[in-house]
Amino acid sequence: MQDTRRAATGRVRNEQARQDILDAALALAAADLDGLTVDAIAARAGVGKQTIYRWWPSKWAVVLDALVERAATDVSPGTGTPERRLATFLATSFASLETSTGPVLRALMARAQFDAEFAEVFRGRLVEPRRAVLRELLAEGSGRRGADLDALVDMLFGAMWYRLLVGHGALDRAFARRLARLAVASSPPEPMG
Repeated sequence: MQDTRRAATGRVRNEQARQDILDAALALAAADLDGLTVDAIAARAGVGKQTIYRWWPSKWAVVLDALVERAATDVSPGTGTPERRLATFLATSFASLETSTGPVLRALMARAQFDAEFAEVFRGRLVEPRRAVLRELLAEGSGRRGADLDALVDMLFGAMWYRLLVGHGALDRAFARRLARLAVASSPPEPMG
């Protein structure tokens, strides 16, 4: 009979315990973010709450790490032409928001609006790395650099956030393709002079 028990967590971070905590946090946050507690995460993950506090300063930090990890596995730029890679990146980003991730991300964004310390961590751990991936995709073969590239990143993610927060339109593959086509078709502005 195989021993399926997890090794003791101790001071060294046990990878299985870490994954169990992140999975528990995301599942519980999706069900009831307002009622989410470190005690509930610990109980669902089968660890002591001391383990969680040793590795994260708050329930918000655990949920944020869970989203960061989910984004790294769920979102892909795919292959093909720059337009196709961009469309795939946007479509996989949007698809991840149609799961439990969407409501959790909205709640974290709301938290960041009134907690400056969390907002800084939120930007550094989730927002900026996602922007960097999109910036790199847009720069491939487009000739865009600097402020023009940053403005285009803002426009694309702005469209995503607007639909996620307001809910007036679908975040689907068709919208991702339209955005990618518009982004690739737009040419850098002529230099002034």
